[in-house]
Amino acid sequence: MGTLETAALPRELAIAEMMTGPDMVARYAALTADFNPIHLDPDFAAKTSFGHPIVHGTLGLNLVIEAIERTFGGIPERLALDTRFIRPLPVGSSIRAGGVLREGAAGTYDIFVETMAGERAVEGTCTVIPAAEHCSKGRDA
Repeated sequence: MGTLETAALPRELAIAEMMTGPDMVARYAALTADFNPIHLDPDFAAKTSFGHPIVHGTLGLNLVIEAIERTFGGIPERLALDTRFIRPLPVGSSIRAGGVLREGAAGTYDIFVETMAGERAVEGTCTVIPAAEHCSKGRDA
């Protein structure tokens, strides 16, 4: 994708949604080779502090990437993500991801992954860095 001008950035990222059923989580486990039973085995998960299987945190984070792709028509060439996982999502949750352009912070979006009820699982920022700024930082590093 080409370079972006921060003045032309959309106010909000497109919302991406997903139902995180057991089949989806099993396919994601196979894709990432992360077969931790906390994600896949209800009997195992029932004995943990969660009490039930939980979605891979990175599966939700990938939904943020989908929201970015939908918004910009691909992944911007210069992109920085800073995220934190707040709480686990139970397998079977319907989730959504998106973001809102932060006032006074050129190119920075406050991003999220949450349930349809608005319970946040992931929060952070996504910064689209103009190519000229990225190049000058690289030379100074």
